[in-house]
Amino acid sequence: MIKCLFDRYLVDYQDRTALTNVASLTINALIGIGKLILGVYLLSGWFMINAVYYIILFAARGQALYKYRVAKTIEDPAQRYNMEFIVYQRSGTFLCLLGISYLLVCLRMYVAGDAIIFRGYIVYLVAAVAFTKLGIAIYGTLANRYLKGPIVSSLKMISFVDAMVSIVVTQYTLLMMEKSPNAFSSSALFGMGCSVLFFLLGIYMLLKKKKVPLKGWSK
Repeated sequence: MIKCLFDRYLVDYQDRTALTNVASLTINALIGIGKLILGVYLLSGWFMINAVYYIILFAARGQALYKYRVAKTIEDPAQRYNMEFIVYQRSGTFLCLLGISYLLVCLRMYVAGDAIIFRGYIVYLVAAVAFTKLGIAIYGTLANRYLKGPIVSSLKMISFVDAMVSIVVTQYTLLMMEKSPNAFSSSALFGMGCSVLFFLLGIYMLLKKKKVPLKGWSK
């Protein structure tokens, strides 16, 4: 039974993408809750704003994964595509919210110099996680570039956003390790640039016109 499930997710690229996002969904939830608790306990605005970002990221992934599961039960291709396209546009709204929330994080970092500082071997752990996320996002985009499902496209976009934020954190962490005087400002500016990109991607998804689904679009 387990082997059959494993073979299914190994062969089906869409299911593999969804399965990867399930793991990320759990991580986003834990990080969001943890930062919210720290924000309330320490009365830290930076932690609270970070928590909002991760909660939005959790909601974006959660709604896409739930609708993906529902879509798998719909046999009519046109009906399934219509539902998935609604999820695609809704994910665009979430990307806009992610861009705004992360922009607030970076603005606070730039203006108030408010951010968490990693030390010792944790720096390398943070960097490894960040580059792993980016590598998975790039691989998923290239390997599944022929998949046309709107929900799968949404999940790949969300994974890309998550990976880019990890790269911002890595840059900041490495600069702090090198005791760079521009660690806060340069990382915050890079993060602001990413925030604008997230927002523009969200607008693109919202404005994208629905096309008539072609035969085999979900393959």
